[in-house]
Formats: sequence, C-alpha cells, structure tokens
Amino acid sequence: MNDDAELIHVEVHGAALEDLRAFAQETDADLGCRATPRREAEGWVVDAYLPEDRLEAARSTRSAGRVRLEVRENATAVGRERQAEVGTGNRFSGGDAERGRATVRGTRMAPVRGLGEKR
Repeated sequence: MNDDAELIHVEVHGAALEDLRAFAQETDADLGCRATPRREAEGWVVDAYLPEDRLEAARSTRSAGRVRLEVRENATAVGRERQAEVGTGNRFSGGDAERGRATVRGTRMAPVRGLGEKR
C-alpha cells in the first residue's frame, strides 16, 4: 500500500453474508473494529475502507463478482476537512483563532465539532 494513497469509503453489497466475508478476506479491506453488516432488501451491506490505489484491483478479484461496490466518499479528504474546522493553537491562551475564513474571538482554538455530529 502506498502511504500517500487516499482512503476510500465503500459500501459492499452482497446477497449473502459469506459473499461479504469472502470479499473482505480476499481484498484485505478494512471493515473497522466492529464490522456490522446491515440487512437490506437484496441481501446485506457492510462499510469498508480501501486505499484508492487498491480499489480497482479489489473490483477484479474472484469474490468481486458476487458483490457490488458503491463508493460513498473519500474518507481522507473528509478527515482533512474536519481537521481544518477545529482550528489550531492553545485555546487557553486567550488570543484569537482562525477557523476557515472566520476569526473566533477570545481563544486560539475554534470550538470542536462533535464526533457524532451528522454531516
């Protein structure tokens, strides 16, 4: 894996749980610490993360014929955007902070958006 490769969030759809399992094992996709498949009308779906430089190879694996991949987002870019929202510096110093194009008065750190907050 290239350390500079962007991480892509994909949904893996399959008719059976075994299809999802086979794809994850063959591609070494990251399913997170608690992979929880969700039931849908056509079968099952699970979230997975693959480096951008391995995404096309994953589409051509033996098990890929039994699943459908749906790219959801570039997780690396989303992470960078969230980091930019937070701001920089020492929030206890009492100075001003830059947050994007805005200045937050009285602190050097912008308020942190909650991790569970919907985008």
